[in-house]
Amino acid sequence: MTYEPELIKSVIDDGRLVIEFQPIYSLNTQKYIGMEALARGVKDGVIIPPVPMFDYARENGRLSELDRMCRETAMASFSRQGSAPQLFLNFDTDILNSKPPLKGEILRAAQDSHILPQNIILELDQSRVHDIFDLMMFVDHYRQRGFRIALDNVGAGEDTIDHVMFVNPDVIKIDRSVVENIDTDKYKQETFRSIISTAKKIGAMTVAEGTERVDEVITCMIMGVDYFQGFYFEKPNQFNYLFTNEARLRVEDAARKLNISTKKNETVTSVRIESYKRTIYDLVNRLLCMEGSDYEAELRRYVAEHGEIECAFLIDRKGFQITDTVMSADTRIKEGYHPAIKGVNHDIKNYFYAIKEQIEDPFISGWYISNATGNSCKTISSKMYDKTGSMIVVCVDLKSR
Repeated sequence: MTYEPELIKSVIDDGRLVIEFQPIYSLNTQKYIGMEALARGVKDGVIIPPVPMFDYARENGRLSELDRMCRETAMASFSRQGSAPQLFLNFDTDILNSKPPLKGEILRAAQDSHILPQNIILELDQSRVHDIFDLMMFVDHYRQRGFRIALDNVGAGEDTIDHVMFVNPDVIKIDRSVVENIDTDKYKQETFRSIISTAKKIGAMTVAEGTERVDEVITCMIMGVDYFQGFYFEKPNQFNYLFTNEARLRVEDAARKLNISTKKNETVTSVRIESYKRTIYDLVNRLLCMEGSDYEAELRRYVAEHGEIECAFLIDRKGFQITDTVMSADTRIKEGYHPAIKGVNHDIKNYFYAIKEQIEDPFISGWYISNATGNSCKTISSKMYDKTGSMIVVCVDLKSR
């Protein structure tokens, strides 16, 4: 649909904007953790989407004016919602190409609306910035004042992963072009997996944008995404029309379908197995270049970095454990049990025997109840060779999700 330039001009002239919000959900908690503000123009009953408004503003030198108007209106609307959590607020980074980035306008607008900076996450599209240095200056300026930073549309361009490392965002929003049909597209799965891996390295949370089907939700969840935003859960709407019983039921239904489909969906099973393999292979690669005296310290680092791991340990070629069992900090041991220590023999255990006899590498067990913790867990093992050429079996126990 096309919109007459005069109509858009009058909307900007008169500040005729309406704010809709789209929730961002955690499927683990079945709650929303924030919402993105989306501005629309309105005149004589006609609703104008943001894209034609911003296209007009760019062409007519009014981009900064419209962007500021949208932000201020969004913050004012957000501040009236006492129960609202975090606000995801868009900033058009095109402005950084023609205007010094450190004007403080966003901070002043937040103060005028009585919103704490730590409750605002600024969404930036790095692909529009000509000079990455300007973007980094903008990020540093607002981060120092308490705002958090989200990179939007990550995965849509070839160089976005490099920009992620430069900006070091708090949140990575994975573009809908990656999420769409990810359950059947192996290339998109690899792209998604790479983004998730990068996010974990820098400690960023991840949001899968544009989720519209349950199989997309399942696949993204299995590959480690934190949050979701999309029509499958809820369309953008004015605040009073959000979070109805129907919306809550959709979230609960998504969680239920996730549990059912995880057990049945072959694609999801394949993705999960690849995730298991990556967990053990990443650890093996980190241990390869180390001296034996450093193995246990590296196990501690790896377990601390991976919340899905319950414990890790190493076994020599004869089946004897050569490190203590390194447990995750939140693991509780049952009374009367203790983790296996150096010297314990594992030579008849399937996770050792399968590797030693070259039956399966990596070995991936089924889910079982741990005697030490009483929790459901899964053991994964693979081999490496130390600097003397001796085989070592690397073992990791995963927590049940």
